[in-house]
Amino acid sequence: MKKVTEINFLTLSIVISSLFFIPVFLRANVGSDWDSYALVGTYINFIDSGIYIPSRPPGFPVFEILIGLMSYISNYLGLNNFEQGLLIIQFLTLISLNVLIYNFFNKTENKKSLFFFLIVLSPIYLISGLSIIDYFLGSLFGFSALYLALYKNDLNYHQILISVLLSLAIGVRLSNVIFLFVILILFLIKKENLSKIFIIGFTTVVLSGFLYFPFYNNLYNFYTDTNIYSSISEMSCVINLTNTDHDLIGRLGRFILKQINYFGTLGFIFFLILLKDIKIKIDNTTTSLFLIFLFFQLSFLRLPTEEGHLIPAFIALMIMLNQLSQYNLKILVTAVIFTFLSNFIDIKFYEVDQVDSASEITLNLSVAEGFFIEDYKLRNLRGVDKEFNYSNSQSTLFDAWKNGCPN
Repeated sequence: MKKVTEINFLTLSIVISSLFFIPVFLRANVGSDWDSYALVGTYINFIDSGIYIPSRPPGFPVFEILIGLMSYISNYLGLNNFEQGLLIIQFLTLISLNVLIYNFFNKTENKKSLFFFLIVLSPIYLISGLSIIDYFLGSLFGFSALYLALYKNDLNYHQILISVLLSLAIGVRLSNVIFLFVILILFLIKKENLSKIFIIGFTTVVLSGFLYFPFYNNLYNFYTDTNIYSSISEMSCVINLTNTDHDLIGRLGRFILKQINYFGTLGFIFFLILLKDIKIKIDNTTTSLFLIFLFFQLSFLRLPTEEGHLIPAFIALMIMLNQLSQYNLKILVTAVIFTFLSNFIDIKFYEVDQVDSASEITLNLSVAEGFFIEDYKLRNLRGVDKEFNYSNSQSTLFDAWKNGCPN
């Protein structure tokens, strides 16, 4: 009976994710975020001109390769709708991450915890998981490496696989280097052989370098040919991504408000109430998860715009909270219910003037469309003229990068 219950948790999450996926798949629009179109624009630019122009700084080569590969295969097969191929890959990544998170939960005492559903039913988790964007693939590789580091004792056998997974995570998103730092700290805490720790760190850095070098080198050659840069050191500008227009108050305001969107307003309130009874057992798992949470939060504070950047922090926090020795089950159930409902309807107590670059906030109680519904409508609105958006992203990227790094 226990096994049936455990399977039902995972099966139910897959069924719910599939129900959200079907309308997205049928409409075949890559996402509501312009970055989704920019990823395709990077592929088109490379095919047309042979120049690698990142979809945004600092470049996301592994995911951009995947976009290009799937687009090429779709065109080769004569498919009318290459977006559906991309969405299937994204959906499989979502399901794979669900399974991996479920396995993390199975390694804890509270195996059937509802914290699992706080993750998989979160509107930001679902929106990001069903959009052509790189957050999920990077998280899948990063947490897979962490899982091996935590629960596989034979480091001799797994150290190369851990390095490969970390390199792929970093190749998807450079910020995923956080997973490398945390795993190296974990091995130091576990008092693993220092030479093995060095090999994992060195191998990951070298493999990551191999993933980035051909792309950066291509872009650098373009700059040298056009007399924009004369030294490779000038290419370091690609990692200087921040927003200096945000003052401290504005930055902190965005930073806090974006966290709320993971639960919806009421879901977030009940989640905060739940935390008053927090008592966490400190061990290697919780230490590693806390560091993942902390470092990704600090990284997000640098540029608090896209909530998807916080997905690793969100996942780590929920798995960590699953170690709670005591909590109010009714409050947790209520938080899960309101988090799920926030996909369809959300009761807000505030309004901002702009979604991703708010400068003003006003207190105002209102009932708004849920995050998933709102995103779905915007995604389809963008998709009305998708061919223009692809073409526009292609030219916009070139214009942004032609005179050097756009930041």
